[in-house]
Amino acid sequence: MNKRAMSLLEVFIAGFILVLGIIPLIRNSQADAEKAIETEKIQMAERILESIKSELMTMKFGVFYERAKAESLDEKAIGPFPLNDAYYPSSIDKVLEIQQKYKDFQVVGTWSWAIKDEDKQEPDKTMVRAEIMCSFTRSGKDKKPLERRKAFLIVRP
Repeated sequence: MNKRAMSLLEVFIAGFILVLGIIPLIRNSQADAEKAIETEKIQMAERILESIKSELMTMKFGVFYERAKAESLDEKAIGPFPLNDAYYPSSIDKVLEIQQKYKDFQVVGTWSWAIKDEDKQEPDKTMVRAEIMCSFTRSGKDKKPLERRKAFLIVRP
């Protein structure tokens, strides 16, 4: 009998050991891919939030007066008012582009007048407080949405 020949049992054992070694590598590569996608989504969300902020900061302040009148009958209404895509027409193109790739991507926001007097709840119509949020679902086991937020003040020039 040839001492160099392998038995069928030895081939199965070697194959089993190989499979045991490959399984953790496949799992790690899958987890790395999920983390890479999540990182890309976070970067996109931050870019969109910054883009919307820039667009709101350069918008004419009078638009807020017009929108407040259109959305509320009460002159003393502070808000919050919805911050829809009419406020950031250039940035919405980026949002729509990302939503084609990742269907779970959403951008929502509100704006309100700053409060001049806390006791009277009187609006200070020289400042606007804006809040925008970009959210998406996570991949993997934790399907809970991940949110990125940005809040800032816009002061009338």
